[in-house]
Amino acid sequence: MMHVSPLSYASLGLLGLFALEASALACEPQFLQSAQTIMATASEVGNQDVIETEAQILVRNGGQDECAAFLRFSRFSTSAPDPSRIITLSTSGQTIDVLPSELSAASLASDIFIAAIPGGGTSSRPIPLRMTFPTDWGISSGTSSETFLVQLIDETGAAFDDLVLTVNLNVLPSVKLRIVGATGNDRIARIDLGPLDPRQVTRSNPFGVRVWSTSPYSVTFASENVGMLAHVNAGDRIGYEMRAAGREVDLSGASPGAFGRKTDAVGDYHPLEIAVPPFVAQAGDYRDRVVITVTAG
Repeated sequence: MMHVSPLSYASLGLLGLFALEASALACEPQFLQSAQTIMATASEVGNQDVIETEAQILVRNGGQDECAAFLRFSRFSTSAPDPSRIITLSTSGQTIDVLPSELSAASLASDIFIAAIPGGGTSSRPIPLRMTFPTDWGISSGTSSETFLVQLIDETGAAFDDLVLTVNLNVLPSVKLRIVGATGNDRIARIDLGPLDPRQVTRSNPFGVRVWSTSPYSVTFASENVGMLAHVNAGDRIGYEMRAAGREVDLSGASPGAFGRKTDAVGDYHPLEIAVPPFVAQAGDYRDRVVITVTAG
């Protein structure tokens, strides 16, 4: 009968343990930091506008040999993101499918292959990251934040390391004004009242202004002649009124009309009308210039 000593068993067990440790140390991908914050600022807003910001995520290998891993993104919060501020992530031209949560099943575009991570733990590899933000009208000014969980995983889906990535978007107050129903363009428009009847009220054709704003806003009307049509050659003047939604507008520019909310993507339409009451004045051409100013809050 062969006698096997317990010491032989112990020696075999230790050899096997050392082999496993050496295999594990060959590839240990890890992030250089456990949390990272990226800030983007949108100074301009418009239909189908976007802004893009680029950053890098640094990865290194704590093991001895060069190896590879996969990068996976998921939403840190289970609540649905604001549809007007959904961020699109991409790397090296490849759009990343951000998973709804860490527990979600991987998709064809959710795992980004990272090759040739240098070993030794001293050299890092930058992973380029591009963030695209929609900045269409309808967005709100101010800062919003979205947090992602970024994981380094192997081919089985097991995680090597985690990174909490926070992306902040600061939308600056922005406004846009368009004159509707008048001759001209967005900056200079003309309302032709036609022949004025001194015996009855003359009214303009309907027109108005459409306003887009990312925040509460105010509108002022400043008349060059303080609500008077001035004769182009003589000193005669004819008084008139401008009404917004049926209410008389202060044409001095001193009393802004305030609107306490942002607009949606369609904007706010403010109907306007000019009315010239009966008057006594000499014949000729009369005109006035009104500057309409919209200010974001």
